[in-house]
Amino acid sequence: MKIGDVFKIKTNIGFGYLQYVETDNLGIDFVRVLEPISANGEITQAGVDQTERWNIGFPLKTAVRRKIVEMVDNFEIPKTFINSEFARSEYNIRGEFLGWHIVHKSTLKRELKSDLDEKNLKLSPHGIMNDRLIVERLEQNWRLENWK
Repeated sequence: MKIGDVFKIKTNIGFGYLQYVETDNLGIDFVRVLEPISANGEITQAGVDQTERWNIGFPLKTAVRRKIVEMVDNFEIPKTFINSEFARSEYNIRGEFLGWHIVHKSTLKRELKSDLDEKNLKLSPHGIMNDRLIVERLEQNWRLENWK
């Protein structure tokens, strides 16, 4: 795998796309979940250049080996892409929502916020998603800005 590789994943509404951006110091692969959904499984650099839906840890090497995703091609990562040092997660205790953890991805230091400002609203989820959750969220047109 090379940085910039794009993989397609089958959903009930067409193919979604994941672009490999890095493997962190813990060995976790990070991908951009790309905007386009296509019926034919083809994507162009223009599609890759669109702002991603979200970024997430994903067991990409395993997904490739198990044929869950299929390599499409290698594309440039857009110059506008910023791999944020921070991510967010809901903070719930016994089913009660108490706020948001803003997590520094490399140190795992967390800061609790009751409300998200414009900057924090654009932070991707903290952690790792499996293929089924990514597919489900693509099919539901899940967006960071609606995750409040």
